[in-house]
Formats: sequence, C-alpha cells, structure tokens
Amino acid sequence: MTPRLLRNAILLPALLVAGCGFHLRGTDDTSTFPFASLAVTTTPGGLGDVVQRQMSVQRGVKIVPAAQAEAVLNVETETIDKQILTVNNSGRVSEYLLIYHARFSLRRGNTEWIPRTQITVHRDYSFDPNNPTGIDSEEQLLIRDMRLDATQQIFRRLAAARQPVMEQPVGEQPAATPEVKS
Repeated sequence: MTPRLLRNAILLPALLVAGCGFHLRGTDDTSTFPFASLAVTTTPGGLGDVVQRQMSVQRGVKIVPAAQAEAVLNVETETIDKQILTVNNSGRVSEYLLIYHARFSLRRGNTEWIPRTQITVHRDYSFDPNNPTGIDSEEQLLIRDMRLDATQQIFRRLAAARQPVMEQPVGEQPAATPEVKS
C-alpha cells in the first residue's frame, strides 16, 4: 500500500467522524442541568456518594451544602433484592437475579421539581458453588455497576427537569387569551 493511500485511509474516517458532530459524552462546555449548584442529601455510603462523586466532575455544577444550593437532590432509599432465577437438575441454584431499587426526589426552594421517583436496575449472574469467593466479588461488582447505572438515570432525569406548571385551583377558569386576527 502506498504511503499516500495509507494516509488517505486513516484521514478519511477521522474527517467523517469530526464532520458529523460526534463528541464524547460529557465533553461539551455547556451544563445540561437546570441549576448551577446542587446539594445531595442521603445517608452515608451507597448511591448518594456515587451521585456526589459523579456530579463533582460535571462542568457547570457545584456540590454545595443544602443552605447554599439552588437545588437539593434527596436520595431517600436504596435496596438490593436477590432472587433465584434458575435451578439445575439437582435443584441447586445456578443463576440469581439482583434487583436494585433507588428512590429520589429533587426540589428547588419550596417547589418539588421531580417528585419521589423510583429507579430499578436488574442484573443476573451465574452461581458456582465451587467458587464462593468469586461469586461474592462478582456480586459486589454488579452492585457497583448498578449504582453507576442508577446514577446515570438520575442525571438524565435531572437534565430533563423543568419548572413544574402551576396547577389551577378546581373551579377556576384560565385567563382568556386575546384572539389575534390576521
């Protein structure tokens, strides 16, 4: 292959990717969140710590105490359930299903922007009774991975959060909008 052909073969895909608007997630300069500062209230350990750590590397958002924050993310609960998924011919467990539930809400001032919401993440894994140490470490890795997935889901919901529309009291009619004639 000639050097010119090789150079063109390398340069063409790079130009196509750059020209299509491709960029890595999280590398843009603008914040996708509708707030500049956030406080995360939670019990120590678990999902709250992961959310704080991941949010601290986001551009345009600072983690601050609740008294100084524009918005407060409350990570209320997280639970991990383990269910038997399959059994083998001798009646022994061969696969488990891990189910991770996290509940959170977001408020700005006295307004609840995201009401209490539950996120559920599932993972299944094979169980080998001959390797209990490996199973424990695999389960811990899956739980860590599920927390990261839940964090990404929370971030997507935070980015999509908009100021709630004020509800009209029952019986009141909305103000009439003027009719425009052309």
